[in-house]
Amino acid sequence: MDNTYFLSSKRIGLRTLTRDDMPVYQGFLNNKDVTKYLEMGWRPYTEKDLEVTYQEANNASSALVFAVCDIKTNKLIGTAGLYFLHWPGRRAQYRILLGKPEIYGKGFGSEVTNLIIKHGFERLNLNTIYLGVNAENKGAIRSYEKCGFVHEGVQRAFIYNDGRYYDCVNMSILAND
Repeated sequence: MDNTYFLSSKRIGLRTLTRDDMPVYQGFLNNKDVTKYLEMGWRPYTEKDLEVTYQEANNASSALVFAVCDIKTNKLIGTAGLYFLHWPGRRAQYRILLGKPEIYGKGFGSEVTNLIIKHGFERLNLNTIYLGVNAENKGAIRSYEKCGFVHEGVQRAFIYNDGRYYDCVNMSILAND
């Protein structure tokens, strides 16, 4: 494993999110192509928002947040992590945001997801990792299924973005899956 990264795979490195990453991250969140399936993008992401994200990534005991980097370039391409860590219940919510639309559909999301799932189960001793995804985001759903997530249900008209409501597909993976 590359010592630059806390976790890594063939193409992806996960490391601490730094203040230097914040302007790039802000650009991701202010890009309509990146936020089209998310409940973000309804207003510009501000310096205050960036500070909250930075603090959560570096100081919250209930979240484990990584900067996602392309190993070839060492450039930030997104963020991913485990949120709402509930230690007694051994569960966490998985979130990922890849901020470079040109890499969508090329397996980067699955690679990141697999790294974090493995870490969550093998190192953190979690039992359940869950997520919610916009039902229209078919690529993300396929990626999560490929990584072992199973469908648990749908929250109807749960996500609002760009003038309409979308269903939210709830998925999870268990340590013994």
